[in-house]
Amino acid sequence: MVITIDGYAASGKSSAAVALAKALGFRLLNTGWMYRAAGLALKDRGFDLLANPRDAAGIAAHIAGFHFDMPPDKVILGGADWTERIGCEGSGAAASLVGTFGEVREKLKAEQRRIAEGENIICEGRDQGTAVFPDARVKFFFWASPEVRASRRLNQLPNADYATILQQIRDRDHQDENRAIDPLKPAEDAIRFDTSDLGETEILQRMIAAVASKNHEGRG
Repeated sequence: MVITIDGYAASGKSSAAVALAKALGFRLLNTGWMYRAAGLALKDRGFDLLANPRDAAGIAAHIAGFHFDMPPDKVILGGADWTERIGCEGSGAAASLVGTFGEVREKLKAEQRRIAEGENIICEGRDQGTAVFPDARVKFFFWASPEVRASRRLNQLPNADYATILQQIRDRDHQDENRAIDPLKPAEDAIRFDTSDLGETEILQRMIAAVASKNHEGRG
């Protein structure tokens, strides 16, 4: 069984995905980590993701051999552990940029489907319920106001500047919503959460209830 959780940065989807996976005993796939690792790997290989014209053919040739392993709390690309590096400054920007390349998205979608095959798994990202697993039994979509999300980021990064974080969030939202391929949007049948004023416990309870309801419908 596949459950998808899509949504905006700092909307609470990552912590909700971890909590739901633990509650249900499901595997968890953080697809954002895959994009971060792919972006950093391509930069290491000398690709300028902002170049104009962009070297889509060269990137396609490089990513053709990408193979991911996603054990709990780790991202392994090409046999190397990228877990520590995906937390570094700039990895989120690299993920957003690399996600605008159709060749990269197609490769990573194929990897995500391969990893999820035959698993009880929660797949978290930005296009899981729309582009990767459109037939998933349960789909969630998270959002919150940019101001709330910037405040959350500031709590995680106390030395950062609120105005800078807010602008970064708005820029990332614009890029994700307006990319030509697999833009960020809720699936038509997604259960939507505005997490601006919801606590983690309430969110988890609602998600568990939704999964139980969908399972009941499936047996009906």
